[in-house]
Amino acid sequence: MGQSTPIRPLDGTSHLFLVGQSRHGFWVARDLEGRSEGIFREKKDALRFALFEGGHANAVMLSPSAVEPSYGMGVH
Repeated sequence: MGQSTPIRPLDGTSHLFLVGQSRHGFWVARDLEGRSEGIFREKKDALRFALFEGGHANAVMLSPSAVEPSYGMGVH
């Protein structure tokens, strides 16, 4: 397989977020650089957080797989 390169934000002030539901049913919005994360009961709240924190309309990627909170440990 080819090597993948990390997705970079559009500029220094924007961030890309991964949004998905955890195994426990909570919605997680996590900055791909591990700087910011939120855990929510509702999908709409996770999306709102990611869009606001991301800084642009294309800041959010919805995950088809479970997204577990990192609890401040960064993205692994």
